[in-house]
Amino acid sequence: MEERLLTEKFDAVVIGAGIAGLGVAGLLQRSGMKTVCVEKDQRAGGRMQGYDLEGGWRLDIGLHMAELGDASESDEIVKAVGGEVEWARFTDTIEIYREGKWQSVQEMIIAAPQDIDEIRRMMKLIVKMDDPTLEATDLLGWGDWLDANTASSVTKELFTINGMIMTTVPDPYEMSAGEILYIARENLRSKRQFLTAAYPKGGMLGIIDPQREAFEKAGGALRLNTEVDSVLFDGNMVKGVATRKKNLSPYTNGFYMDDLAMIEAPAVVCALPLWSLDAILDMNPMTAVLPEWWVKRCEDLKYETTGLIGYTIALREPVYDKPNFLSALKLDHTGAPFQAFVPSAFDPGVAPEGKSLMQTDCVVEVEQIFDKFELARLLDSMWTDIGEMFPGIDEKVEWKFAYKCIGCDGLARKPGQVGAFKPDVVAPGVQGLYFAGDTYRGRGLALNSAALSGKMCAQKVLEKYGP
Repeated sequence: MEERLLTEKFDAVVIGAGIAGLGVAGLLQRSGMKTVCVEKDQRAGGRMQGYDLEGGWRLDIGLHMAELGDASESDEIVKAVGGEVEWARFTDTIEIYREGKWQSVQEMIIAAPQDIDEIRRMMKLIVKMDDPTLEATDLLGWGDWLDANTASSVTKELFTINGMIMTTVPDPYEMSAGEILYIARENLRSKRQFLTAAYPKGGMLGIIDPQREAFEKAGGALRLNTEVDSVLFDGNMVKGVATRKKNLSPYTNGFYMDDLAMIEAPAVVCALPLWSLDAILDMNPMTAVLPEWWVKRCEDLKYETTGLIGYTIALREPVYDKPNFLSALKLDHTGAPFQAFVPSAFDPGVAPEGKSLMQTDCVVEVEQIFDKFELARLLDSMWTDIGEMFPGIDEKVEWKFAYKCIGCDGLARKPGQVGAFKPDVVAPGVQGLYFAGDTYRGRGLALNSAALSGKMCAQKVLEKYGP
């Protein structure tokens, strides 16, 4: 293979141009390391990609909001690389579909005045938690923690729904108490709410574009539509990466082999999900450069993720126009938890004037997505549920399409899969190999977990290879 390689030299290679990858690349480049960020897709963003459609629509891949908004890790990492996020607005509240109607959290609390003091007590308990106390609950289920700390059914229902939104795990006893307590604590300390989120102007591109632009402005090299074939090693030291390069062969994909080009660098950051590592790293325990225990741990975690299915819906006129986050613990027909919001209620610029863009999803098991017949049944049932929650929606649909997502929030936030139990950002037993993203070390909800992981990774790289 070495004879087929054409070589470039950098101080660092980052594989993947999502929020974590662009974050690491930007921090390294601004610190004086000559950095290239390589992305196999035609656009940056990873699972946060955005698309402009004909007619004035701007879509994200699925349902995305940024927990904590201007106080988030996402905002911080964009600022750290020299960019700026313009936030459209925060959610006013969370509305929950129960007993056949939408009800705000405030309305639920007012309807149960006997529980107000208990809810406040629980929030104060969470705010005062220090890190060791919180970390001690990483192995505990959220349902178990609630059972041990409150007897109030209203408090349990409210905290369970918030836990589902934070983890995209349907069963409260399978949600990690430690991860939920961390997210809730940071929200209560920063915004004085159990959970709050904001929508960036322009959707997720409002986060990704400033990152990308800042990286390139600092002199970084962004290689889109460039696939990494493998990470290269010299013994237990990183040597760089081999990227795929088209040749003149007329063969179809089943017979075709790419030529390879080498990017030489002493530091390589894998900013792609844990379940995709075997595409660029030898994950055979018998032959891998990485330790056998680490490879087996990654294999154990590989399918420990969550799934989402949903509809992106363009409406001629709104069926719901409040800047709220919508949720339900269990839908009547799908039998699954539900989440939704209306991006155009936060940023009117993502839809044509007078029209409405709605994002919806249901939390499902990964196996249900792999079974295409079960997936079709779930989507049909979900549309029935949507029709009941938003009467008259069928007559207002301009277009809609279904989507599916495996690994929406990285590793499933279950006991033993959060905090220090996630793979570290530094590869063990190998010099120069690092990881970043929401499947590696770093707490927080969705993109904030990825952003924090990226920041932690960059710090480790700079400690060893920085100027």
